[in-house]
Amino acid sequence: MNKHKFYCGFLIFLLLFCSLPHIAAGKTGPSIALVLGGGSARGFSHIGLIQALEENGIPVDLIVGTSMGSIVAGLYAGGYSVDNMVKIVTALNTSTLLDIPLPSGGGIVDTSGLHHYLDVLLGGKTYEQLEIPFHSVVVNLGTGKEIALNQGKVSKGIQASMSIPGIFSPVLIDDQYYVDGGLKNQVPANVAADLGADVIIAVSIEQDYQDPNYRWIINNLRMSLTAMMEGYTEINTAMADVLIVPDVGLDSPMDYQRAPYFIQQGHQAGLEYMAQIKEVILAQDPAFEFIPYRQAGYTDAELERIMKEAERGAARVPKRFTLKPELAFDSDYSFPKLGAKFTHGPLSWFGVGYRYGFDQEEGGHEAFIDWGSENFGRADVYVRQSPNREKPTFGFSVGGPKIKELQLEGAYVSQGPKAWQISAINNALLNWPRAIAGLSLRVTGLRPQEEGAPIKENLLMAVAPQFQVFPWRERHFPVGFLLARPYFLTGITVESPITELAPDPTFRVGIGSELQLFGLYPADISLGVEMDSEANTTVKFGLKSIKF
Repeated sequence: MNKHKFYCGFLIFLLLFCSLPHIAAGKTGPSIALVLGGGSARGFSHIGLIQALEENGIPVDLIVGTSMGSIVAGLYAGGYSVDNMVKIVTALNTSTLLDIPLPSGGGIVDTSGLHHYLDVLLGGKTYEQLEIPFHSVVVNLGTGKEIALNQGKVSKGIQASMSIPGIFSPVLIDDQYYVDGGLKNQVPANVAADLGADVIIAVSIEQDYQDPNYRWIINNLRMSLTAMMEGYTEINTAMADVLIVPDVGLDSPMDYQRAPYFIQQGHQAGLEYMAQIKEVILAQDPAFEFIPYRQAGYTDAELERIMKEAERGAARVPKRFTLKPELAFDSDYSFPKLGAKFTHGPLSWFGVGYRYGFDQEEGGHEAFIDWGSENFGRADVYVRQSPNREKPTFGFSVGGPKIKELQLEGAYVSQGPKAWQISAINNALLNWPRAIAGLSLRVTGLRPQEEGAPIKENLLMAVAPQFQVFPWRERHFPVGFLLARPYFLTGITVESPITELAPDPTFRVGIGSELQLFGLYPADISLGVEMDSEANTTVKFGLKSIKF
């Protein structure tokens, strides 16, 4: 009998001992789901909200995302810390990851580069390999049905979840095409409810339209889409225990450059709703302990290595053969050039095309071949037939990669008073919220008027400080698919022969605007009046930094 009791006791002890690791690792208390809605750039506020949850000891056992919410949710579920995500979104150069091919292939913007970038960041993981269970909400374009993806490549699911119809191309997954889940479910709290979450914290990034201009077709289309989705949003968010609405209603969803601001707004919103969140959790489990924590993520060195690998890989993603608009600016004679070029596909980083230079003396019809890379710089070779010249003009220009806003450029032209020019340009030498001070230095080689003239007698050096004043600070104004940041412009160019001090100043005043197409592709356009030392005035058009 004693022997029987001993064996029974030993068996019970063995079972308890073997189960201890599982009990320790098991989740106690209510399961908490975080639901992150769509909102384009305003969705960066999700990062700040997650920071607030960590600081107050609110664990995340399940995460569901739509559109931009899917990107943030996927990165967090993949093990990235809040600090990691802040660095990723503030350093993200979307213009190198997204492409605008013509003719379009199902959408204006091709996201193949961004998909590769996300796949490298996530280490090629599938949903099953994530540290936190994650579902990305998409819509089957063929059937119109809403689906919460939780199988296959995470990067592919995120790419589909953010593919706004008409803007981004649909994403092919298992012979079916999928688009942005926000089309039918902007805040998918119902998905978390169906998965059995005890507490559902949902975030809605609403768009607040105040006194809209109904004569703008873009405004009408945007508000119509919002009205169509509003019914789905109300039904689905009704299943959330806490619905958080960050104060970003009047901020443009295209303003990707303001990530730090949106993150701060999300953090503030999380703190404002924290008492309500804790109340709901304590109603489920009165003994719940709120223990602050931080998801470890990657070290700065590891993160930098991963991001560089992702950027290089995205740059190598083949882009299809396309016709692109060409907007350029002749830095030698200060006139704009407009045209088009074929690029990508078999041409890779090369472009072949035509453009017209708007200058009677030095402009005209121009055929060109160019090459360019974000990391290595650019080169451009052209043949131009100017209206007032009998012979064609041959020329080329080169530019190095931008290093901390410093750009080095060089150019040569076979005809005209200027033979060559070398420039060092920093358009943001000093940067304040209301103003930017830039400086350019250049050396110009004039074409000798007499054969055999000493080269030093044909060299000019110029210093050109420039100031841009932004009356509305960092605010951008939406104009259709563009974001505009207007400014006033003033500057002076002082040019003098190298051999003697004979400064010849030229003053410039004007207006301009920083522009962002879809909030992703930067450009800068200005219009000004220049007056030289003899009071001669000319109208100057400026164009820089545009990328397609």
